[in-house]
Amino acid sequence: MRNNTYDDNNIFSMILNGKIPCEKVYESKYSLAFRDVYPKAPTHVLVIPKNKYVNFNDFSAEASIEELSDIFKTILKVVEIEGIKDSGYRVTTNSGKDANQEVQHLHFHVIGGRKLGRND
Repeated sequence: MRNNTYDDNNIFSMILNGKIPCEKVYESKYSLAFRDVYPKAPTHVLVIPKNKYVNFNDFSAEASIEELSDIFKTILKVVEIEGIKDSGYRVTTNSGKDANQEVQHLHFHVIGGRKLGRND
């Protein structure tokens, strides 16, 4: 599936290419973390792989061990930077049409900074 349905004009690709600015929280060799422009909580950070992966299925099947490990280490780094590691946080990703994935570039939402409800 890799790159067959990837759109180089998606917003995250444009952020990675420097065409659109972002408020960077953390960057590693394989991942970028930045603030969501429409936050659902005091902490709402998006973590994306730098390579072209449409969704979790694509990433899980095609990413290198280094990329797989790095994205989860980046998420942990974000919760440490944001000071929510001990208080609690939510990590989610939507994969595919039925999950309402809006941007066709894999991304994880890291949400916290307050008590979260079921619908957050």
